[in-house]
Amino acid sequence: MVHNPVVVAALSAALLAPLAAGMYSSNSPVLQLTSKNFAEKILKSNHASVVEFYAPWCGHCKNLKPAYEKAAENMKGLAQVAAIDCDEDANKRTCQEYGIQGFPTIKVFKPGKSGKPSIQDYQGARTAKGIVDFLIEQIPNHVTRINSKTVDGFLKEKNETAKAILFTTKGVATPLYKALAVDFFGSVTFGQVRDKETEVLKLFGVEKFPTFLVLPGGSAEGVIYDGDMKKDGMLKFVKKFAQPASGKPKDDEKKEESSSTSSSSAPPPRPTFDSTIPEAPSLEAFAATCGNKICVLVVTPESAPSLSAQEKANFYVNHVKQTFPFFQVQGSKLSPEFMKGFALEKSDQIQVRALSAKRGWYVAYSGDSASDEELKIWIDKIKMGEIQKVKIPQFEKEESTTPPEPAKDAPAPEEPAKEVPKEEEPAKEATKETPEHEEL
Repeated sequence: MVHNPVVVAALSAALLAPLAAGMYSSNSPVLQLTSKNFAEKILKSNHASVVEFYAPWCGHCKNLKPAYEKAAENMKGLAQVAAIDCDEDANKRTCQEYGIQGFPTIKVFKPGKSGKPSIQDYQGARTAKGIVDFLIEQIPNHVTRINSKTVDGFLKEKNETAKAILFTTKGVATPLYKALAVDFFGSVTFGQVRDKETEVLKLFGVEKFPTFLVLPGGSAEGVIYDGDMKKDGMLKFVKKFAQPASGKPKDDEKKEESSSTSSSSAPPPRPTFDSTIPEAPSLEAFAATCGNKICVLVVTPESAPSLSAQEKANFYVNHVKQTFPFFQVQGSKLSPEFMKGFALEKSDQIQVRALSAKRGWYVAYSGDSASDEELKIWIDKIKMGEIQKVKIPQFEKEESTTPPEPAKDAPAPEEPAKEVPKEEEPAKEATKETPEHEEL
């Protein structure tokens, strides 16, 4: 049989076309990114996002695909699970900008009030459950907790715009409700009332839970939602009163333009490092001082901190210090056991840890180093119990000034992003949506 080379070439091109288009099909729940839409879909989004930087020929990327798609399916409507093909010539510049050196590399983008998202490498399990659990923690919380003391202020502020209120038995906002607040960030104010707030319940005449209502604004009466407490139905209901936000609210953009204009004419004064936070030279003294409280440890470098670090330190002292007791210590004064136990590193940047000595847990601050608002949100999450805590390991008292040898089971230094181990299988535990991710 004689083969027509033109026909063979055409058939080959048709068969190879799907491979050239990338690893995820158009029907995949994974958001497809390119260099053209990366900024719009990720950097300007109000939603938290996880992005896989991959190459179609990468075996470990293919192994990750089922779990990654399952994570995308489970996070639908809550946060973005996206991917970009770094083997595509048009996307290589974007991948280079984020320092991608191995595949798959997964990065998490969390919106910041400054207009720029905070970015961190995802170091968790390469499973659907691992990705889902971590990404849920990154969903911004724009839900205001309402009680008898704050309800009047909540109703008076922005009275002409719509407000949504959820009456529930839960003490903290669910991922679904937080995601709904993100959808309408800047156009609708979201609040939550717990069933124990009897005065507020009486004010609104609420007797069953959950109850979801929208106050259209002004003197208009509230409208109660009578559908299932699912994202799609609640989204359509709120759309009757306001449109979802697209990217950053216009007010935020105007503020940024105003600040950039003023800064060009006169540079802001250089802040001075405030060293009035009392020092905590040892774990025992630190824990004893904290007692039953949640305390915050600010670990500073030996050298003078940078401008952004100074701004952060001043904010800790002047704005947040009254929420929790704050303590400062140079990293060089901490024992190796202390550094290891709180996952601290030798660094020229300020590191922050909140801890409860009584309950034996700590939380590391990993937000945007230049964003005061990020720190406020972090503090609020700790107060409301919405942030994942790490158990504090037992520390041995120092018996000599000679630093001990590193523990045999000490974690190895971080390496550049590499391929996911082949033996890791897609998570079976995320084969269906967990109720708390979907229902209120």
